[in-house]
Amino acid sequence: MKKNILFLCFFLSSCGAVTQEELNARLAQINRRIEKLEEEQNAIKAQQIKTEERVDALSQNLASLRLEMERLKVEGKASLSQPIPSKPENATQSQPAKVERQPKTQPTQSEPEDLSPDCEREYKAALELYNLRQLNQAKEKFIEFIKKYPKTPLTDNAYLWLGITYRDLGDNARAEAVWRTLEERCKRGEMVDCNKLPSAYLHLARLYEAQGNNEKAKRYYEAILKEFPLSEEAEVAKKKLGR
Repeated sequence: MKKNILFLCFFLSSCGAVTQEELNARLAQINRRIEKLEEEQNAIKAQQIKTEERVDALSQNLASLRLEMERLKVEGKASLSQPIPSKPENATQSQPAKVERQPKTQPTQSEPEDLSPDCEREYKAALELYNLRQLNQAKEKFIEFIKKYPKTPLTDNAYLWLGITYRDLGDNARAEAVWRTLEERCKRGEMVDCNKLPSAYLHLARLYEAQGNNEKAKRYYEAILKEFPLSEEAEVAKKKLGR
């Protein structure tokens, strides 16, 4: 662009008929056009970010519906698996039923915490703060949620959105660290639900791609196709990898 302006200055000055005042006016006009183009470029980038946010919101709604469906499935299986004693007088047959109804004192890693109304309400409050673009407050709420509810079906969602919040705050290092933590906790079996892991992979791939680290970006796109071939994120990964 600078070369073009210099060429224009040389051309106009060589004509001899153009005054300095006219030259300045033309240069100012060109600068205005450049500023307008830059504004349009920024508007396109802002629209792209909004589109990605809408996609994330749609993914969140889909995840909530899937979560509700899985919960209904679990409740249905639990009700169908309740033993129906044919001989109540037989103490040996009724004993297993009593054992099954005893409270669990040592839950395993795969057993989720109860998804209480407080848990759901606090998660929705954090997400609402993000949607209102109150990013610092949303960040604190997501951190508080993860500490308070480390093992629920919504914990992986909180990790994902905490990373997105850090990214929107311009702190890509912390965003990367949060998404990588989710990845590691899922691989160690410390999460009861990892339905947001493919989304975390996609955000990591995009982050590395923006940083010019195409090797790492490719690694996560391939991880999506390998671990979650039927996911929505897999379609994006296929396009990125040209498959």
